[in-house]
Amino acid sequence: MRVHRNRHDHAFVVVPNQAARHKKLSLVARGLLVTLLSMPDDAKVTVESLADAVEEGRAAVSKAFRQLEAAGYFRRERFQNPSTGTWCTETHVTDLPTDHIPAVGKPDGRPIGGSPKGEKNQGKNLLPDPSAADSEGTKQARAREEEEVPNTKHNPADAETGRAAQALAALGEADRRLKLSTSEVLRLAPLAAAWLTEGHSALKITNALTTRLPEQVDSAAALISYRLKNQMPARPQPKPKPAPDTRARCEVCRAPFPLGRRGTVCGACRDELDRAAAFLGTDSDTPAPQVDEAIDTNTRGRALVRAALAAA
Repeated sequence: MRVHRNRHDHAFVVVPNQAARHKKLSLVARGLLVTLLSMPDDAKVTVESLADAVEEGRAAVSKAFRQLEAAGYFRRERFQNPSTGTWCTETHVTDLPTDHIPAVGKPDGRPIGGSPKGEKNQGKNLLPDPSAADSEGTKQARAREEEEVPNTKHNPADAETGRAAQALAALGEADRRLKLSTSEVLRLAPLAAAWLTEGHSALKITNALTTRLPEQVDSAAALISYRLKNQMPARPQPKPKPAPDTRARCEVCRAPFPLGRRGTVCGACRDELDRAAAFLGTDSDTPAPQVDEAIDTNTRGRALVRAALAAA
């Protein structure tokens, strides 16, 4: 079994493992405990109101209340209102059994449970020092953050991390099951940036994360993190440089000749030169180069055109 957990910053409840795995509590009782702990303080809860909201029925809910009360997670207190004189019942729900929670009274000027002089039992105070508790909680929170945040010593450049974050943020548009929160995008961006460092494109990252998805995605962040860590393709091989073009080229338009063919002017330019030579004839003002008298008129005209192009 793989357990996928997400970090929450609002609308969540913390339940100790001792309560969630209590062997003497039925699953209905454990679920009832979680439901009660998730409610705000001073909430109006009765057996009837809970039975109407669930499918188990009033008998199962009443039995679950009795189990919680016997285990110490639920208790009732009756008191008389001093102003009205009426009797009321107040219920208390705890995430630990009441016999495991130290009882603390109201401050009366001396240590609770201490001797009249307040000296004998000073070292037996059951409550931890608030400053020490805060320090310990800070250390635990820092340890959790260091476990969840990837090592940034070898992270790619900020530009690649930014490109990776943009690709991850756009996953929800490709498939709404992969929509990530801002904190999840920032946490996973260094993993995606490593793909860019290896030469993979942002489009390739998107295709790798959106193809062959399961029918139900319980945690988009966990799925994306697993694929980014374990399914990176091999580094793409660079394309070989093309071989240098050694073909002969036309002297006029510089178009290459087919392999193995040699010449000075291609067929299209030869036709243009022939038409220009026929038009110019021998009356051109451009001085003709020294050519053999036996050369035909077209050849002489082409020579005149070449000379004109060279002069221009």
